[in-house]
Amino acid sequence: MDAIATRRPSALRKAVEAIDWISKICGCIGAPLPFICAFMIIYEIIMRTIFERPTPWVAETTAMLCAACYFLGGAWNIKIDGHIRVDIIYSRLSPRLRAGFSCLNFGFFALYIGFMIRVVWPYMVQSIQLNESSYTFWNPLMWPLKIVMFTGFVLVMLQGLAGFCRDLHFLITGREL
Repeated sequence: MDAIATRRPSALRKAVEAIDWISKICGCIGAPLPFICAFMIIYEIIMRTIFERPTPWVAETTAMLCAACYFLGGAWNIKIDGHIRVDIIYSRLSPRLRAGFSCLNFGFFALYIGFMIRVVWPYMVQSIQLNESSYTFWNPLMWPLKIVMFTGFVLVMLQGLAGFCRDLHFLITGREL
């Protein structure tokens, strides 16, 4: 029985580490996007004010890139524990009690993110099927962003599940996973 018990955390640890790695890669992909947006906005300001030639694509592109940054960085933010909570209360709890509250909180988290995945899925599929575009002057395709949105929610759910596994393991055993 001990051999089986020691193998399970190892397999669980590998799964959690794989999710962490995917979240980090996606976070690294999303991280430079705000800087790219800033340069694009500077370019637009220069084109509009100095050369009097506004660009029709900058506003939409920056909105899409910021959305992509948000969705790609969400899972990494959960991994590094960068989300907002009431630290004045949470920090006073023992590590085990914190893990217990985090496990309880995961239920609400999973309900919300699961709902978002369920809602975004049909919009993504429809967008791909219709080859949806924005119907503006520039008219970029919308389905790549909707794929990123859906993928972002799935990654957030996976990272939340990885955190739940860590917290539950700590709550039960008193040891880090």
